[in-house]
Amino acid sequence: MWEAIPSLVEAHEKNPHIRALVVTGAGHEAFAAGADITEFDDRRATDNGAKLYDAATHRATRSIARCTKPVIAAIRGICYGGGMALAMACDLRLASTDAKFCIPAAKLGVGYSLDGVAALVAKLGPALTAEILFTARSYGAQEALANGIVHALSEPADFETLVDRYAAAIGDNAPLSIAAAKSAIAAVISGDADDRRAAEQRVAACMASDDYREGRAAFLEKRKPRFQGR
Repeated sequence: MWEAIPSLVEAHEKNPHIRALVVTGAGHEAFAAGADITEFDDRRATDNGAKLYDAATHRATRSIARCTKPVIAAIRGICYGGGMALAMACDLRLASTDAKFCIPAAKLGVGYSLDGVAALVAKLGPALTAEILFTARSYGAQEALANGIVHALSEPADFETLVDRYAAAIGDNAPLSIAAAKSAIAAVISGDADDRRAAEQRVAACMASDDYREGRAAFLEKRKPRFQGR
């Protein structure tokens, strides 16, 4: 799964008709239950095997985090370990009330990856990251909402409606503006000069875009804008 994610993200990012990506688990039991512990003796028993596995997860989560389009994690049921890494790479996290969150690395003797820790600290802060990793306990959906792990909750029966509503709200807005905002957020987090320059270029491109002209016209004409992403 980790190895398949980057190419899937790239294909969806290149499609001009797609305004946002939604990452979710098959079925209703889990978003992602984390690594298959039974594979550890084969894939992560040696230092080299662990490095190869971590490299695959890094490429996957980085492809999601660096996607210029918004990525929504739609979380039902279990979201553990690597599932948390996947969810935290997304821009927004929506959950059903039956969702559960946990990083059990400390219970397995596993060192949680530096990339994973960095994403947790950037999104949740160091204190909550420490609690999540030190205690390795499970957080219910309401507690996850209260701690900022997720942005919104709904009952399972209404969950698809919640996700659709968020995706539609994003899809109605200007794609270049959203890409500029995502780039600016990443630059602020990284503090990297190259990231800042790239974000500034995206912001400037918005001001010269057809979408900016359409947005102004729609406002003056009191109608819904029709953004094309150019």
